[in-house]
Amino acid sequence: MDSFLFYTDEVLIDSLREGNPQAFECIYNRYWSILYHQAYKRLKSKESTEELIQDLFTDLWHRRQDLLIKSSLEAYLRTSVKYLVIQYFQKQQVRNRYWAYYQSQEEPATSCTEEVVALHELESALQQQVSSLSPQSKLVYELSREHHLSIAEIARKLNISEKTAENHLGRALKVLRRSLKDYVTMLIFFLLQ
Repeated sequence: MDSFLFYTDEVLIDSLREGNPQAFECIYNRYWSILYHQAYKRLKSKESTEELIQDLFTDLWHRRQDLLIKSSLEAYLRTSVKYLVIQYFQKQQVRNRYWAYYQSQEEPATSCTEEVVALHELESALQQQVSSLSPQSKLVYELSREHHLSIAEIARKLNISEKTAENHLGRALKVLRRSLKDYVTMLIFFLLQ
C-alpha cells in the first residue's frame, strides 16, 4: 500500500476501477476519518455512523468499475455520505411512525396471528441467511449483532485487522439487507394494517 500513499485521487480511482485492493485501502485510509466525522455530526451514534461509512465503502468497492466521478473524490464521497444520512433519517421516520401507530393500538399488534406468522417467517429467513454466510462473515456478524461487540473488540478477539472485521460485517449486512427486503416489507404491511 505504501506505493499508493502519495498518488493523486485520480490515479487511485483509475487503479480502483481496475480492482486494485491497495488503491481501495489507500482511499479508505485517506477518507475514512473525514467521512466518519461528517456523518457523526448528524447521527450522534458511533454504531450507526460506523455502519453507514462501512456501507459507503462497501458500495464503492462493488461499484468500482462503474464509478463516474465528475468532481473530486472527496466531494463525491462527502456527497454520498450526505445522501446516506438523509436516507438514514427517512428510515428513522418510518420506524417512528410505526412505533407511534403500534403504541396507539388498544391491543398489541403482535397478538394477531398473521403478524406472528410474518414475524416468525422473518426470524426464520434471517437465521437461514445468517447460516448461509461465509464462516468468517457469520462469526463477525454474530459477535457484532448478538454479542454487541465493537469492530475493534471483534478484531482483537478473532486476531484479524479492524478493516477485515469491517469488511466481513459490511458484506454480511449487505447480503442480509438484500435477501430480507421482501420479508421486512411484508412484516411492515401486516403491522400497519
